Amino acid sequence: MKTIAAVYTGTGNSLYLAKLIPDAEVHLIEEFMDGRYEIPADTERLALVFPAYCFSVPYPMRRFISEYLGNRDNSSLGYIYAFITCGATALYTLYDTDRCLQDIGCALSYAESFRFPDAYLPLKKKAVTEKETETIVGKTLEKIRKAIEDTENETIKLPKKIPGWRIMRRLGSTLKPRANEKLKVSARCTGCGICASICPNGNIWTENGKANMDNRCITCFACYHRCPENAIEYPGATGQYKGLVDTKELRRK
Repeated sequence: MKTIAAVYTGTGNSLYLAKLIPDAEVHLIEEFMDGRYEIPADTERLALVFPAYCFSVPYPMRRFISEYLGNRDNSSLGYIYAFITCGATALYTLYDTDRCLQDIGCALSYAESFRFPDAYLPLKKKAVTEKETETIVGKTLEKIRKAIEDTENETIKLPKKIPGWRIMRRLGSTLKPRANEKLKVSARCTGCGICASICPNGNIWTENGKANMDNRCITCFACYHRCPENAIEYPGATGQYKGLVDTKELRRK
């Protein structure tokens, strides 16, 4: 039975995971939000694949659930599951996802988190190397295989309620797009437009041969890690996480 996978991703970890789901039709959530794609009315299985942000559901996925799913007839969706990527632990994110779906009258059937290379610069200033990436992903593949088997069999696995979830959910819901004064475009920028094309929130544009940033940054740091000239700088950060998918697969436009 075909699964529609709705993916929010910055550096590509969640897209890589979604592509492992057998027979899944994979779409970035921007395709739903701007009207390029609609979930077919008879869809029975929906996978939500995204990274944990501050141990909760990131703003773009939260918005997709409340605004897109919340405004369609979801009566055909008999099995909704969440695959969540994280640098260390997803903690409250699984239960937060369940609550987001409950808010729109849907039910989560299964949720699991998976450790992937951490690309979040405020916590990890030195980028994960290719060798480290291979080790981390190698260790999590068996867990992914087990979760895929579970979801193919439509196993029920509900997330547990963790003390303090209300506080973290409230905090997570405030992490909306905003200006990121720490990210700077250096003189190495050639105006190639890659950063603008992969930014999941449309925060970057090129003008006069140089990238410019607006005030809608979602702090995914895809622009920093994917710049071919390493022209985007962040205080104290060194190296770039090369990611698990081709840069062209992350292009939104």
